[in-house]
Amino acid sequence: MRGTSWQTLLGTAVVVGAVSYLGLTVLETRSGTVVPVAAQTWLVLAVVAVVLLLLGRSVRRLTEGRTTRMDHLRAARVAMFAKACSLCGAAFTGYFAAQVAVAWTNISAPALRDHAVWSGAAGVAALVLLAVALVVEHWCRLPPEDDPEPA
Repeated sequence: MRGTSWQTLLGTAVVVGAVSYLGLTVLETRSGTVVPVAAQTWLVLAVVAVVLLLLGRSVRRLTEGRTTRMDHLRAARVAMFAKACSLCGAAFTGYFAAQVAVAWTNISAPALRDHAVWSGAAGVAALVLLAVALVVEHWCRLPPEDDPEPA
């Protein structure tokens, strides 16, 4: 498995952010309301980041040859989970940035101010998830083999 490239992550965040901004702007213009963001969204993303970090530490112990309950199949699953979290973290970052941008248009309204705060908190949590996922992807790399290829 290759690590997730920064170009892919940036492209995902920009495309999701742009499409979300357009969709949210049209929705707000037509209905006069914004799509709500739950106040606990940042907490859910933070919990996923912590779980991924704990799983990644076990994989790191496995790749360093230390004792752990992690086996190779579970380590491969953690690597795939980290890859999925990196892509989701980028997508969520773009989406919540679009939410903040839409709420910012009329920030003087108390409801939109709260909306911007919770969207911003969720965006920061999405960035943390993205960073943790990239670290865990790095930990899931196998060390280079010292044995030469058979002739």
